[in-house]
Amino acid sequence: MKKQTGHAVAELCGAVVGAGFASGREISAFFARFGVWSWAGVLTAGGVMGWICLGLLRRPGVAGIPYAWQGRWQARLWRGLFTALLVSTGGAMLAGGGEITALMLPLRWARVLGLAATMALGWLLAGGESKSLTGVSRGLILCLLGVVLAGLFLPARRAVRVTPSGGPEGIALGLCYGGFNVALAAPVVAAWGKRLPEGEKRRCACGLAAVLTALLACGNGVLLKHTALADEQLPFVMLLSPWGKWGYMLAAGALYLAALTTLAACVKGLAALLGRWVPLGMIAMAALSLGGLEEIVGVAYPVLGGGCFLLLLWARRANGTKT
Repeated sequence: MKKQTGHAVAELCGAVVGAGFASGREISAFFARFGVWSWAGVLTAGGVMGWICLGLLRRPGVAGIPYAWQGRWQARLWRGLFTALLVSTGGAMLAGGGEITALMLPLRWARVLGLAATMALGWLLAGGESKSLTGVSRGLILCLLGVVLAGLFLPARRAVRVTPSGGPEGIALGLCYGGFNVALAAPVVAAWGKRLPEGEKRRCACGLAAVLTALLACGNGVLLKHTALADEQLPFVMLLSPWGKWGYMLAAGALYLAALTTLAACVKGLAALLGRWVPLGMIAMAALSLGGLEEIVGVAYPVLGGGCFLLLLWARRANGTKT
């Protein structure tokens, strides 16, 4: 794998690994609660992310919009849905950055300061050299590996739980998870599709799928071992609580870096979709962030994420021939 491809894999992983992944909440909700069937969901999610990513890399279009749709109503639908998804996700990441800062700094205005600092850093990372975002993304991956490896070796914290029913639902949620997350990164994937040599695109898609599947599998294994954490709001933070301040700082650091890299990817995606109007998207993100993380995730994610995933599937079919 060439160095440029490694940069692409790291940046795209950073785009996908948001605060919900880094906290363990998404892994618990989409995978671990299905017990042994969760492994089928993990593999499904990784496969979907690699498959859609490869299609976007090979046929990037303009900001990810298929060339066949340029100037048609499908292009306007694409731009509208993906812009709304990126704005809502960016708002959630800003809210998360503010809340994490408030947890770490005992200051009266810590949340507001954290929100402002997160927006400034996200803007700088998105507009600066790719190496900066790649470095932060690699730091995030190392933090996450530290969290999950610690969890695998810590004594199990078990609780009585009902045996999960069936596997089809777990596989379906794995499909939804993979589709939503690759939809979130679609404009950034398309941008890399114009920069990578043709021979490196398959390696990039495989690398992305491999890294994310490995992280999902490790996180899933941790939560299957520590069943007492299943209903926690921040499972990985609680996981490291026996380590005191150092465990808390490691988990909080991973959470913040995840929010920051996903925010930077959202800003880059907006730049591709909106051009010089991207500051308006940033203002909309800031306004949404005032509503809080839970409200954004609960309302916007299911509708927008699902809609963008279906649009991606439609685009693959429409883009069957390379232009």
